[in-house]
Amino acid sequence: MRVLVCGSSGCVGSAVVHALRSRGHKVVEGARGASEGRSSMPIDFMQARVPQDWAQQLATAGIEAVVNCVGILMPARGQSFERVHTLGPIELFRGAALAGVRRVVQVSALGVGDDAEALSTPYLRSKLLADDALAALPLDWAVLRPSLVYGPRSQSAALFATLASLPLIGLPGRGAQVVQPIHVYELAEAIARLVEQPGELGAVMELGGPQPLTYREMLAQYRAALGLGDALWLPLPMPLMRFGARLAQALPQKVFCRDTIRLLERGSVPAANAAPRLLGRAPSAMAQGLAVTPPQPLVDLRARLSPALAWALRASLAFMWLYTAFVSAALPDESGVLQLLARCGFAGPFGVAALVFSCGLNVTLGTLTLLRPSPWLYAVQCGAVIGYTATAAFNMPELAIDHCGPLAKNIPVLALLMVLWIGQRLEPRAQAHRVAAARAATPPLIPAGSPR
Repeated sequence: MRVLVCGSSGCVGSAVVHALRSRGHKVVEGARGASEGRSSMPIDFMQARVPQDWAQQLATAGIEAVVNCVGILMPARGQSFERVHTLGPIELFRGAALAGVRRVVQVSALGVGDDAEALSTPYLRSKLLADDALAALPLDWAVLRPSLVYGPRSQSAALFATLASLPLIGLPGRGAQVVQPIHVYELAEAIARLVEQPGELGAVMELGGPQPLTYREMLAQYRAALGLGDALWLPLPMPLMRFGARLAQALPQKVFCRDTIRLLERGSVPAANAAPRLLGRAPSAMAQGLAVTPPQPLVDLRARLSPALAWALRASLAFMWLYTAFVSAALPDESGVLQLLARCGFAGPFGVAALVFSCGLNVTLGTLTLLRPSPWLYAVQCGAVIGYTATAAFNMPELAIDHCGPLAKNIPVLALLMVLWIGQRLEPRAQAHRVAAARAATPPLIPAGSPR
């Protein structure tokens, strides 16, 4: 069969191209900037076209089926939901009906519906208009509404991998929003099977992975796949997340926006998961999918430290804490620590109490840095360094401009703490156990011919 795949350069489209070709189909790749040829076709939904022009081009190219994988997560310069999700696809679908194309498969999004919440979300509303227009045409059609799609080239997966790699991970609320991610290779396989399926379709199908996950559980899966150890989880109020999303829309990125938060709050779990029926088996667990195609963060914040280097850095940090505690406790007058505490408002007995507390804290931090490093330990150390620095700078501003930089030197100390914090990795045995368990839990993920 000769199939036109629109959006062939994207995450879903490129996987669909590989899946179809591996099954013996002839694929015409449609994408912006593509050249006109036997196996490629320039497609830009931002440029209006009458259906008759589409019909002529499809008939000339001998197209028998169309798969539309074009989509954007947020509007950008030169791209709008109205054109990319609604008007452009509708023009194509009407042209396909005129050209006698046998089947059209539209990749929509889970959450699309005619309820008030969905209609108030520009992303979902624009998808629904195209879905409904396709269903009204005199041709065989199928609308697929997948949950979150992860795998190579997925922009949302790259964002989630970046967030998961942070040492302190912010959660929308408690991170209890439910999703059911599906790997792009399996979505592509399901689409290829739909293109081949005999008989009439005329159906809307929701797809997802094998089981629902909370948002926090999903990020934990990404973190484990990156080989990182435990993180600190920070619940954030939803109004603050929405405000952050509004600010993020001004940044040069195409993933995080107000609609993203609304979609996450809405949840992304299929009411009836069609993936097992289309695949002929259960879809793969997320841990298995990430083991096959490791996540690629937008910004790679991982620090790979050899055991010897990590020990040397920790030893230098521990020395700083222990040495400071020893000098302050053994030589309180000579070191000037009591005078410094007095200038900070801790004089007399209060100064002695503050000295004892400070020395105890420094000894504890130094000892744990050597023996029991953990995310919480590095977070406390960062807080201690910032607290010491801010207190000294406020009460003794001359230290901030001292040519020896007694306070400025805390900046590289914080940098060292961050490197050690993000450099903590999952223990090799634990990592191997998780990967082995994921591979044993589900059948092989990659269908023949998929990109590896």
